[in-house]
Amino acid sequence: MVIDFRIRPPYKGFMNLGIVRNWQSVPDDPRKMRPTGFERLPVPSMEHASVDMLVDEMKAAGITKGVLHGRHTGNARYGDVSNAEVNELLLRYPGLFVALAGISPNAPDALEEIEHCVRDWGFKGVALDPGWCSPAMYATDPKIEPILDLCQQLGVFVSITMSAYGGPDLSYCDPTPLVPMLRKFPKVNVVIPHGCWPKVQEAVGVALLCPNLYLAPDCYFFLRNMPMRHEYANAANSFLKYRFLFSTSYPIRGFAQAIEDWKNAGLEPESLQRSLYDNAAELLGISG
Repeated sequence: MVIDFRIRPPYKGFMNLGIVRNWQSVPDDPRKMRPTGFERLPVPSMEHASVDMLVDEMKAAGITKGVLHGRHTGNARYGDVSNAEVNELLLRYPGLFVALAGISPNAPDALEEIEHCVRDWGFKGVALDPGWCSPAMYATDPKIEPILDLCQQLGVFVSITMSAYGGPDLSYCDPTPLVPMLRKFPKVNVVIPHGCWPKVQEAVGVALLCPNLYLAPDCYFFLRNMPMRHEYANAANSFLKYRFLFSTSYPIRGFAQAIEDWKNAGLEPESLQRSLYDNAAELLGISG
């Protein structure tokens, strides 16, 4: 069994996300191609924009549950996905997906939206993309603290995307300043999709200091020859064994290819098993 901790399915608002538009437009000049474009095998479900095909691909790859991340940035360059659309997929495929509410810290109704999504729709957490917001903000912005405080009260976790592409410059993916905030809200588990790459040493250092920090480096770990991916493996084979999460970040990769590459990225057997299923199941409250 496998839990994919980040999926952007070919459905409504997801189709307007920057990652999907980039996926659909591959440059002829390889010098202009993003690293995620190299060696990618065809992904039929995205090519045909079919969620039903995506579900079939998940099942064929052994993925039993996927985590859908809403997005609210107010930035047309990166796109938004309404939480109502995410909930439509929960209802359409009961038991297959869990959801995180896309929240903009700039939105005046951010806290009300979180309560609505968690209490009324059963969302498991909150997804923040601070570097992509309009205006962009750091993950330590004071507007984020009330969100963490509410999530601590509700007993849900927070996802904060941080990587080289996650803001106007590389300072937006530096996790070092997160330490005081993570310590202020010790009961809130925080997941970092993209694993703060290229600030990998800083990310594993903060995770060492803060037991409520999880890393989900997705393509920055499973892509062959990605610089510094071995630092993730070293951490996941030691102190980060219980806080390392697999995700495809579909459509960056199809499910089967991502799992195969993840299995060959240097994880020891127990760390591999925990990253593919156990850690995510515990974080999501899935038993059995």
